Amino acid sequence: MLRRIVAVAGLAAALVAGGSAARAEYPERPISYILHVSPGGATDVMARKLATAMEKILGVPLPVENKAGGRGAAQLADLKKSKPDGYTIASVTSTHIGAFNQTLKQYDVDSFDWIARLVNEPYLIVVRNDSKLKSMKDLVDAANAKPGSVVMAGFVRGSGGHFAWEIMAKSANLDSGKVRWVPFDSVGDAVTSVLGGHSEVAIAYVDLVKSHVAAGNLRVIGIMAEERVPQLPDAPTLIEQGYKADTSWQQMRGVIGPKGMPDAVKEKLAGAIKQALETPELKSYITESSLVPAFLGPKEFTENAKQQDVVTKQWMQTLSLER
Repeated sequence: MLRRIVAVAGLAAALVAGGSAARAEYPERPISYILHVSPGGATDVMARKLATAMEKILGVPLPVENKAGGRGAAQLADLKKSKPDGYTIASVTSTHIGAFNQTLKQYDVDSFDWIARLVNEPYLIVVRNDSKLKSMKDLVDAANAKPGSVVMAGFVRGSGGHFAWEIMAKSANLDSGKVRWVPFDSVGDAVTSVLGGHSEVAIAYVDLVKSHVAAGNLRVIGIMAEERVPQLPDAPTLIEQGYKADTSWQQMRGVIGPKGMPDAVKEKLAGAIKQALETPELKSYITESSLVPAFLGPKEFTENAKQQDVVTKQWMQTLSLER
């Protein structure tokens, strides 16, 4: 009888342990990856490449869903109502932090879990190849000569790209209000506007313009980076044109999740992301796109986001005082 009791107790313990181990096997089903941009933009392209690589690492599908509009309002609403179980993640960029301080004040950096930073990327100014603007000086002179005549396309006011333009304008002693800013749902849409002749200038990234530059349709008149990028060897930096714009301000791309995710789940996702970024396909994409590898795990990424929030608040205050 004693042996039977011990055997039953042992079986029960094994079942409990087995159940706990089963519950610890994350992930067991598809992970939804929600983007805040429309298809075709730089964030969309990289997210899909990342999802493909992570599927092989984690062994489950990562379907990507585009929830564009409202500077991330639709995307964040979906993310906010999702369970913090690791089965819903979302894209995040510097633009989100700007929105937290402007149009999406119902959120802040503490509203979500910051899983991993992927890369940083420098901003640039691009025009059509037939534009009369050949340099940053030409843009500044045109804006001063006839305020409002230069139309600049970009992702919404308060976005990372908008702040980049403010930094560029400040380095040129130009009142940025003399350039008419036109917002679009994605940077890709802004570039399309320039290609179509609807806007004269756009704030964009290397990956979105390099093929158009190679085809002779677009020309980059300035990059906010320390040195010229290999993919656009003929595109001058703002620094070499005499404009000391702060090159530390770059677009961040990362991954966030609902608030309250288990640390173990965040770490597993971050580990898979780091491993994916080191695959030949992602490394090649990052190099070809002139992105800057900048991986950060959950703890470091959270600290980084809070610091960027401080800088964003400072710029929001500055713009408020100047407008």
